[in-house]
Amino acid sequence: MRRGLKPTLGLSLAACVAVVFAGCSTATPVRRDLEPVFGAPGPPSPPLLPLYAALADLDRGVSKTPVQIVQIGDSHTANDGFSGRMRELFQARFGDGGRGMLPPGVPFRLYNPAQVAVSAEGWDTIGSLRPSNPGPFGIAGVRQHADGAAVMTLRSTTPATLGSVQAEVWGQPGGGTIEAGWDGAAPSSVSTNLPTPGPVVLPWPPGPKGAGFTLRARGDGPVDIFSWTATHQGPGVAYANLGTIGATIGIIGRWDPVLVREELARLHPALILIAFGSNEGFADSTDTATYPAAYAARVAQLHDAAPQAAIAIIGPPDGTRAARPGDGEDRLCPPLGRQGESWATPPQLPAVRKAERNFAAEHGYFYWDWSEAMGGRCSITRWAMTVPPMAAADHLHLLRPGYRATAELLFDAIMHDYRGARPTRP
Repeated sequence: MRRGLKPTLGLSLAACVAVVFAGCSTATPVRRDLEPVFGAPGPPSPPLLPLYAALADLDRGVSKTPVQIVQIGDSHTANDGFSGRMRELFQARFGDGGRGMLPPGVPFRLYNPAQVAVSAEGWDTIGSLRPSNPGPFGIAGVRQHADGAAVMTLRSTTPATLGSVQAEVWGQPGGGTIEAGWDGAAPSSVSTNLPTPGPVVLPWPPGPKGAGFTLRARGDGPVDIFSWTATHQGPGVAYANLGTIGATIGIIGRWDPVLVREELARLHPALILIAFGSNEGFADSTDTATYPAAYAARVAQLHDAAPQAAIAIIGPPDGTRAARPGDGEDRLCPPLGRQGESWATPPQLPAVRKAERNFAAEHGYFYWDWSEAMGGRCSITRWAMTVPPMAAADHLHLLRPGYRATAELLFDAIMHDYRGARPTRP
């Protein structure tokens, strides 16, 4: 991070300097102090050991700061139904560490994040999904830009406060002024005018209970926001969901590698969940021969930036599309629903899922088969017909009950090896 942004009011907003890791190994760190807890000597360390180590520190009362978990993916992640339930489960078990990192403002229509309410006006949303949109982009996959006056507000919808807030902004020549602060308090003013472009993180200490946090662009120059993060200062779990509607794993290649490294170095996540594959599986243009290498390269980009993190590969959920002429018996689903309605598995989806499963096995990563958890091939056609329905009519997305039910299965799978030898808090 670069220094240079100066507050004009009393709140200290010194720019944070992030460590950029260069040439770090992706090997999973071994916690010898946890061998009596999880067993040793014996088989290799479980893929989720970095997460288990961090959670054990919470259980022992050793950790005083939140354990960060980051989920990155497509619309299944952007919809906070699945990740929201994961957040609830982790925080119910280990404590509320805060909402975690969020994309700035309102990144897409009908945005409805759990635990917080967000409003925004006057911002231009610039997403990394469209190749013609200029960067840079970080792991949120989007930034909010304003040349004139603009405002965004974040407030908690739970009894808990937001905690401390960090805003990640872009310093640039001629950059405009940001005014930000808590309800009922005088805002601080910060100029984003820097001679050399670069990201800067601005922190605000916790505000009063129930207070919302408001960030404004004054309108005296361009302002760009990459993310904002709300965390509590004590122990617990903070779970971020950073998803892009319509994205494939290739979107990671649109993100600035240095910016990604700085963000993940600052978050220092114990677990990164990577959940792509539905859009690749539904696209007839997906080259399944080259997909494994492309997928591996993008996951490596994230893990190299956060070598301390456990990696969880989430295979795409089951999905079907309206049957087409030429769909073979191996792709057609049993007839269900209205007469004449026929569904089939997209031809690329099994190959995409297989590639992700093989990649996880080859690299020793945790893998969870979302489709198998639903009941396997064509299960989504049944889920769309339950009362109330568990899946959407498009047979691609789940609905809130479906997302929550499958999140509970994933949480159980993640916690399976941890539960059997749960450390006791002193």
